[in-house]
Amino acid sequence: MWMHNGGLGGWKYIKRRLAERLADKWYLGVQGGTDSEWAFALFLNTLEGLGHDPSNCPEGGFGPIVLRKAVEQTISQINEMTDSIPENILQNEDVDTRSLLNFAVTDGNSVICTRYISSSKDEAASLYYSSGTQWVTRTSDPNDRQYQMERRDKGSDIVLVASEPLTFERGRMALTA
Repeated sequence: MWMHNGGLGGWKYIKRRLAERLADKWYLGVQGGTDSEWAFALFLNTLEGLGHDPSNCPEGGFGPIVLRKAVEQTISQINEMTDSIPENILQNEDVDTRSLLNFAVTDGNSVICTRYISSSKDEAASLYYSSGTQWVTRTSDPNDRQYQMERRDKGSDIVLVASEPLTFERGRMALTA
């Protein structure tokens, strides 16, 4: 599973270069024109380039180290393509080259989430997480929509990732670094 919230900087100027990097099976699998779909194809191509077949995920998944490396290399390639947009185009077309790459990817066992912006002047979007075994209301009043994560079963765990805090209790929904 893949999720992207944000945008690839200079998208219409890097789309062709991105497509040229893809193996036919990933290029031909793209059905739409969104930067998110093309970024996913680049991720799959990168994962395969690392020696892992995205079409045949191992029973235990690829693991967090492999997924992280593929995500990092995907981001690096996007930055490389954006940086290669000619200066005259950047100036004449007023191209926004900032990439906001909030990605989440899972192989069914491991999850990798990013909050990334290519600009050194802007802040990356927020990313929060909480873990426990059950998301419950804090009170018995059904109209009270204040929730928190509780740990009721030591044998299982849920991790919830969100772009905004779902509670303001410290330790319940922490900001990631």
